[in-house]
Amino acid sequence: MGTHQHDHHQHQHHHQHGHHQHGHHGDAFDWDAMADRLALDAAIVEPITRQVITELQGSFTHVLDVGCGPGAVAMTIAELAPNATVTALDSSTPLLQRVQARATSAGVAHRLHAVEGDLEHELPPLPAADLVWAGMVLHHVSQPVATLQRLHRQLVPGGTLAMMEFGRAPSVLRDDDPLVTSGTWSRFQAATTASLNERLGLDPVAVDWPALLAVAGFADVTDRNLEAAHPTPPSATVRAWLVPHVERGVEMAGDRLEAGDAAALLAFAATVPHRDDLAVVARRRIVTARRTAD
Repeated sequence: MGTHQHDHHQHQHHHQHGHHQHGHHGDAFDWDAMADRLALDAAIVEPITRQVITELQGSFTHVLDVGCGPGAVAMTIAELAPNATVTALDSSTPLLQRVQARATSAGVAHRLHAVEGDLEHELPPLPAADLVWAGMVLHHVSQPVATLQRLHRQLVPGGTLAMMEFGRAPSVLRDDDPLVTSGTWSRFQAATTASLNERLGLDPVAVDWPALLAVAGFADVTDRNLEAAHPTPPSATVRAWLVPHVERGVEMAGDRLEAGDAAALLAFAATVPHRDDLAVVARRRIVTARRTAD
């Protein structure tokens, strides 16, 4: 797999998602389905999220999760930083309502607050943050340096920005699987990657975040790729994620995929609930940077 193949349909969700400004949805938009998909995507990479937050863990008093979606990461942060206040920021009111409901049911609503805000504009007045988490969101903004500068100003001196961005495509199948040996799977990944990059107007894997962060005033930049391994047999969560991953990927690829490949992939998706030989490795790029102590 080349480094420019992504977890394609994750972007499809976020692309429809209110925290970046590529159009607003009418009343018919299914926010419940959106929230469910984003929650599954977060669950697949949760081991990476936990690793990064644990590594960064200091005496956090305020953590800001920008583009928080339905709040999966904000809940993890609240769990791992029990003394911190967590602000979950998004521009989608329906998703923020889900964040607040989750916080209430988990008993953390006194320190996890959902706030409406838009990364393309000035942020609402908030306390300075020890950590700003930006998961699968900053590749959407139209002026990344300006957005990064806003996040820099939001940090306390010495505070950290942690970004989760696209990594290479997930591994799903064994090397001897017919979809792999026939080339269908690699053609599928190439087609969905091309569709994603066309829709985004850039290759998100290739963005030079360290350079942009330096221009925005950050220091101590780290840039690495992490994996979340889900061994066989697949859990219910992995199965629930994988079926739409393939089905929506085929839809997204459209006529970039030949009919035979599309049919084989959809047939595979139908077998996922019954197959025990599938091991998923999800990948993300993690970039961190610090606001220097003033």
